[in-house]
Amino acid sequence: MPPIFSSDRLPTKEHYFKIKRLLNPDKNSRGIIYHRGADIELRDDTDVELDFRNESNFVYLTGVEEAGFHVVIDLFTDLVYLIPPTVPDNEVLWSGAPDNAAALLQKYDADAIVSEADLPGLLMQIDPNVIHILDTTDTTALCEAGVDFDRLEFTALKIAMHEARLTKFPWEIELVRYACHISSHAHIALMQHVKPRQMERELEARFRWECARNGMHRQCYLPIVASGPRAATLHYTKNNQIIPSGPHSLVLVDAGGERRCYGSDVTRTFPSSGTFSPEAKTIYEIVLKAQEAVLEKLKPGVLWTDMHQLVVRILSHELVRIGILVNADPEELVEMGVIRAFYFHGTGHSVGLDVHDVGGRGAGILSCNSSAKNGKSSTSSSVSKQQLLTKPLEEHMVITVEPGLYFNETSLAMWTKVPYLRKYFNMDRIEQYRPVGGVRIEDTVLITSDGIENLTIAPKTVKDIEAVMALDRQH
Repeated sequence: MPPIFSSDRLPTKEHYFKIKRLLNPDKNSRGIIYHRGADIELRDDTDVELDFRNESNFVYLTGVEEAGFHVVIDLFTDLVYLIPPTVPDNEVLWSGAPDNAAALLQKYDADAIVSEADLPGLLMQIDPNVIHILDTTDTTALCEAGVDFDRLEFTALKIAMHEARLTKFPWEIELVRYACHISSHAHIALMQHVKPRQMERELEARFRWECARNGMHRQCYLPIVASGPRAATLHYTKNNQIIPSGPHSLVLVDAGGERRCYGSDVTRTFPSSGTFSPEAKTIYEIVLKAQEAVLEKLKPGVLWTDMHQLVVRILSHELVRIGILVNADPEELVEMGVIRAFYFHGTGHSVGLDVHDVGGRGAGILSCNSSAKNGKSSTSSSVSKQQLLTKPLEEHMVITVEPGLYFNETSLAMWTKVPYLRKYFNMDRIEQYRPVGGVRIEDTVLITSDGIENLTIAPKTVKDIEAVMALDRQH
């Protein structure tokens, strides 16, 4: 399938039929789906618009990336009614004329265009006895149309939406593949242009530029460009420090662009000097070993919790091997969870219209006195947090695999100050490796019928990274 460009009409009605099957509506009742997209927001107390990105569930139902739209879908007739915003003449003067009905039907997979003024009449004509909405949906238009609140159903659509979004159609996979490939090339560009004493934000700017010039003007999330000790901070997004020039200096870049709102999630860690120090190489290759072990086992039917435990076991054994963890068998350390001092996040998540996509969030942040962030179980009762953790992997899922090891000051202090745990930490060896900061290696992969397709093509072995970095330095 060729790349899907911005002018292509996305077949989003396929999403509706997938959701309808999951909703399993009563054939003798008349129900609809109603949803409203996001509106443009302004910077506080100004007329300056904030960068707009539409709400993901609305994009899933309609493919619309513009602001202010609604959608009504009749579960009885399967007709999709797209409702564009009413644009006053004074706004047309500033922003230009909106698309007419014919143009909208060319752009989007809808059956009819209905004006906002005619929405009450459409609802009266259909006369639904149940209106499926999300609990986050703006229902102002429904209230203004005089809809009886008792007709609103807030639960079933969310469950169906999250289940539907967990697996992807081929055209969705093509969009994610494109996003991953371009993001991978942007990571390579950073490897080739990084220099000690450079500002982190310069690398961020180059990453954004590489994505934008290849059709991805929007990032899937705030880029992380974390150098030196900052590589041990999971979501460091300030990107405002100078890249250190020391022998152990690493740069951890966690960044991915998105295409038609479909995203990517890629992390690469590389030496600012172009060559890994012995300590940095040791930690890096441990993380790579853990990631490759998971990638080899992924296929339909595998449980994600088993993959996380595989990573935990490998990291624990390896830290014993190099002398950071001591005075216990590696399996004992696994049982005690001591690895959380160095690895305090999940091994991956679903990717799609959001970087932490519905149906696949919820690995949690692990601490020395709790199995998850804020004291809540990592297997929360939330719909979006259950599915990837509790059901086997399926063909057409898109997930990340992202083990890491971090010498994070806060985490190490928490764990090494616990009296009964101190004996398991070799502080001299920790001091030897502490300058490495942190290493994370993250690929976005597609679950296929018998394994995976790795959608991430940026180099990740020590040999390949150093070779790519050497090419630029030779010129």
